[in-house]
This record gives sequence, C-alpha cells and structure tokens, in this order.
Amino acid sequence: MAQLFFFAVLALVASARGQDCVFPFTYGGNTYYSCTSASSTGVWCSLDAVYDGNWRWCDERECTFPFIYNGQTFTTCAAGSGLASNWCSLDAVYDGNYVSCSDSHVIVDPLDDKPEACHFPFEYQGNTYSTCTLEASSELWCSLDAVYDGNWKYCGEEDCVFPFTYNGESYDECIEDIDGGWCSLDHVYQGNGVSCAEKPCGETINKDHGVLTSPNYPNNYDHDMDCTTTIPARGGTVYIEFQDFVLEGGASTFGSCEFDYVEIFAGERSLGTWCGSYGPGNITSNQDVSIKMFTDGSIADKGWRLKYTVEGATPFGPGLEECGGLLHGQHGHMESPGFPVAYHDDIDCTWTLEDKHSDVMLEFSDFHLEKPGQYQGCSYDFVEIYHGLERVGRFCGNAAPPTTTYSEKVSIRFKTDQHTVGRGFRFNWTYLHPETTPAPPMMSTTDAPDGSGEGSGAAEDAFIF
Repeated sequence: MAQLFFFAVLALVASARGQDCVFPFTYGGNTYYSCTSASSTGVWCSLDAVYDGNWRWCDERECTFPFIYNGQTFTTCAAGSGLASNWCSLDAVYDGNYVSCSDSHVIVDPLDDKPEACHFPFEYQGNTYSTCTLEASSELWCSLDAVYDGNWKYCGEEDCVFPFTYNGESYDECIEDIDGGWCSLDHVYQGNGVSCAEKPCGETINKDHGVLTSPNYPNNYDHDMDCTTTIPARGGTVYIEFQDFVLEGGASTFGSCEFDYVEIFAGERSLGTWCGSYGPGNITSNQDVSIKMFTDGSIADKGWRLKYTVEGATPFGPGLEECGGLLHGQHGHMESPGFPVAYHDDIDCTWTLEDKHSDVMLEFSDFHLEKPGQYQGCSYDFVEIYHGLERVGRFCGNAAPPTTTYSEKVSIRFKTDQHTVGRGFRFNWTYLHPETTPAPPMMSTTDAPDGSGEGSGAAEDAFIF
C-alpha cells in the first residue's frame, strides 16, 4: 500500500511538472514502445528511459494520429467500438493499447465538417474547367465533384484562399479592381480566381445535405435585403434545424417582427415569422421549404445558421442503377454504376463470389473514389472486402484493394454518402481450379484406423475434394 501511495505521489508530481512519457523505455527487462498495462490495472508509461520509479498514467496526450483500427484510419478520437465512449489508440496500428479521450476531444460528424468547396479541375459535358465558369449560367459556378454529377454551387468570396500570392506579392484580402475585386482559389494564383463582387442573395439548393447561413454570417448581414432560399423536397422529406439565430428585435410595444425577420414557407403556406434571438424550432416538411430573409435600412446582427437534410428525394441527374448480387462465371469483371464517368450518391450494394471447390483471385484494375475525410479515414465513399465473415479492409481514395486470392466466399461492398463522387472502380475475378492430378490410393480395409475392416467408407470420404 505504501509503495502504491509512493507511485501515486510521483505521478502527481510528474504531471505537475508537465513531464512526458519516454519512448522506448525499459521496465522489468522488457522494452516498451508505447504505454503499457504491465503490472497494472491501468495504462501507464515511464518518465525515464529505464524505469526508475518515475511514471504516470497515460491519457490523450499519448494518442497516435493517425491510427488504424479494424482496417479503418482515424485522425481523431474514435467513438464506441466496445472500448470506450471516446477513445484513441496509443499505437499507429491498434495493438490493444488505448486510452479514453477527454471531453475536449469530441467526435466530429464528418458530414458536418465536410467542405462543400469547388473541385478543380472538373469535367462538365465533356469539357474540363480549372476555375469557376459561366457555362450554361448567368452566374459563376463550379462543380463539387471531379466529374459534374448534379452537385454544384455558385462561386463567391467564401472560396478565397488567404493569404494568396499573385505576381510575387501576398494578399490577405481581395485585390480591388473596377469590377468589385477578385481573389485566388489557390495559395499561389494559378488562374483559378473568383470575383469578390457582392452576389444576389437567395438560391435553390441542389444538394441533399448541408449547412446554410445568412449572408456574411457570422459577421453582420446586409441592410435592405429581400431574398429567398428554397430547399426542394423532390418527393422526399425536408428536415431543418436552426443552430444559431440572432436578428434585430421587433417593436417591443407590439411584439412583432417589422424590421428584420425570417419567414419560412412550406409550399405556399407560411409557417411563421421570426426575429430577435428566438428562431424557428425544428422543421419537417414533405413540401418545398423556402426561407425568406428581409432586412431594413438600419441595425444588423450576425444572422442565422441552419443544418438541412432531404431524405427519400428523387436524386438529381440520372437514376441510380441497380448493383450487387451473386457473380457467375469462371472469370469476368464488374464496374461501379456509371463507371468510368462517375458513380452516384447513396449507393450501398454488395457483390458476392462463392465457389466452394475453387480459389478465386480478385484484382482491381481501376480505383478512384472520394478521398478520405479530414476526421476519419474512409468514412465517406468506400469499398469493403469480406473474406467469409471476416472483413479484410476498407478502401477509398486511390488506394485500391490489393490483388489477392481467396479460398472461400468473397464479398465486395460499395457504399457512398450523400455528396461528392469519383470515377469509381473496375474489378476482375478468376476462379483457379486445381490441376487434375492422379487420385491417391484408396485405403484398404486392413488399414482402417480402428482395425475393424469397416473403414472403407470413411477412407473414401477422406479423399473427397
């Protein structure tokens, strides 16, 4: 008990001094390259290269980012998985050493933080664009995918990269000119630029998931606005959640919103008018939802921010192709829907190869999916390979699954999220039947294991392939 108390005091002192783990360290004749639970019910590390009584408990300071767990790459704390509510690995490849993460290491919804930025270059109707374009539009726009697939946005100052270098000079703001100024979309200007001129407010949303804000949010919105943003239901259901709402308040005498306000419509029906700091509650509608914002000529505030989702809607662009199922034939190939142009959003299908009498070789000859997200690897669009019931791995970006021969059922799962697509993939399979070889001699009755002379049936069964 006294020794444990002594260790605890040393740990508190080390923590107060801000001392850190020393890796590798030696303890009990063994060398440790990460925190360990040796001789302890918790995970700890030594503060000296050779353990000399100075130690402390491990925490998120020892997290290794990125780390791999069950074939998936994490660059922040992971959620659940039966280990802890929030946890991280202490090794680059999880090897049993982990610690819980504190509240300061919250899990971030990768879709919430997924950038909705222009994708340069992008292809549209057979042409390649390396900057925003006026093609088929009166306003500058860009594709959110490498190949335009219905996901787009108007270009604006929010796409600027600051600071950026132009003609050898660095700029922290838009370069002024007679057309209202412009900015670069790259840190070093390479011809990709957008106008900083004020754009008209209001638009029709062409995505199924995202975040909308009032103009200039979180800075003050403009005066004298009257604009409407519409989220089409397209046969599905629109869900809206306001996450921030601060407008000029209404007249205190009448309790009305006569100065600046937001009015929301479901179809043609008004759901109400809001101002001040009391925004709308959650909204669910099977009709198109329109958010009208009106401001007068004085007093402005930071405005609003909302998160929206459209579920069950008719997809933009071509309809989804059926995919998945049992693959037949001694050899063949399969492609992702739309390949090689682009696959679609919201795909989840599985192909299966199964022949109990032959190994099968699986090879991906082309592979181009959405790149891994900022917070978790392969959490957007991915391919998973299963060997029997065991997951071999999860793959995304340009990292194709390795060419491998499998000895039992193989499943190839393809899953995509609600936006941003790639060219897709193509895989080939070939069954490798064993060569014909002379049959082994049959076991005689006198060779039966139990010597009873009745083992011929068992002997024959032993040589069935």
